[in-house]
Amino acid sequence: MRPHLLLSAAIVACALAPAVQAGELEPLAQIRAAAQDFVAAHLGAGDKQISASIDERVHMPACAAPLTADGSMPSNGNAWSVAVHCAGPASWTLYVPVRARETQNVLVLTRALPPNTAIPADALSTQARDVAGMPYGYFTKPEDVVGKLLRRPLVSGTVLSPDALTVAASVRRGQDVTLISSSGGFSVRAGGKALTDGASGQRIRVENVASHRIVEGVVLDAETIEVGS
Repeated sequence: MRPHLLLSAAIVACALAPAVQAGELEPLAQIRAAAQDFVAAHLGAGDKQISASIDERVHMPACAAPLTADGSMPSNGNAWSVAVHCAGPASWTLYVPVRARETQNVLVLTRALPPNTAIPADALSTQARDVAGMPYGYFTKPEDVVGKLLRRPLVSGTVLSPDALTVAASVRRGQDVTLISSSGGFSVRAGGKALTDGASGQRIRVENVASHRIVEGVVLDAETIEVGS
């Protein structure tokens, strides 16, 4: 939370306070609820603990319309800054600091693994972690990670995130492959050689061994490349 924003809001609120009579203040509980609801809507389905903090000395005019809130997900950590808005009759905005915890069972490594290792099922376990402070994501299902390669070495206890994994290549550089070109309901096959590694669905460079022409194609499986698409 940027302290100067909350301080500015507090100064505005205090300046307005003399003109606001008792019973014409927006309940702080309502403002907290609006901020907390906004954060809750952006978290997952785990066990959530969300706490909004507002100085009790802050006084905001009562709002005739339902409060609205907006903000952005923190790039790192679980500290949010939520802007709560009132449309009128006296329009105002209050920046509310919110702390969030969301506990979910996520996949972690049970032992250290070097880079370019295909993740085995017996190297995984599930642990309850606070995922609200995991900006790079996480996994909950073993089938989403087993067989994928590590981009970098990871130590035991590391939570697996999408940026740490890559798909194992199904076609290797230098491998003999079959090139398929389809047009007008007809398919033509030719021998080819892969010039780069590629996983299923990826585009790679291949050479037609008969014409020596280099083209791009999409990996269909471990032996077949579709070209001309």
